[in-house]
Amino acid sequence: MVAPGLLALAVASSTIGCNYTFSGGGGLPSHIETVYVPPIENRTTQFALTETFTDKLLEAVRRNLGVQLAAEAEADATIVAELTRYTDTAMNFQGVEDVGAAVFQRRVAIVAQVQIIDRSKNEVIWNGTGVSGNGEYSPADPAGESTGQDVALDNLVQKIVDGAQSQW
Repeated sequence: MVAPGLLALAVASSTIGCNYTFSGGGGLPSHIETVYVPPIENRTTQFALTETFTDKLLEAVRRNLGVQLAAEAEADATIVAELTRYTDTAMNFQGVEDVGAAVFQRRVAIVAQVQIIDRSKNEVIWNGTGVSGNGEYSPADPAGESTGQDVALDNLVQKIVDGAQSQW
């Protein structure tokens, strides 16, 4: 049997965390309700990443930052992003005589530069330089590198959302 004092303490402590809420756009200043995301710059050699990164970023902005997408003229903020670097590196391998190496695991790294600009104040409210996402994959996987790219883009977008939310 639970002592009445312990039960009351458990109920009180379980409700303490339920009273806080995010104000405004779930991490952005409260006056920012809409954002514009111009076309993504891609300075890597992996041009197909542009569309996937754009789709993932737009979805995360709507879902995780609690804002709506808008045309440039109507937006409260602008999110400018540029993919700046792409690498695909062997992470786990073993030397094989007369062949070179047998690779068991590879890692894709995608780096971006991102700015969130408050249009009403004309100021940068978050600047992410060198934001990176990593994704590992097995060369034996039929989807191979695209699996690593997908995971790396998910990680990259999450870091952008986390950075935007950490400011408020």
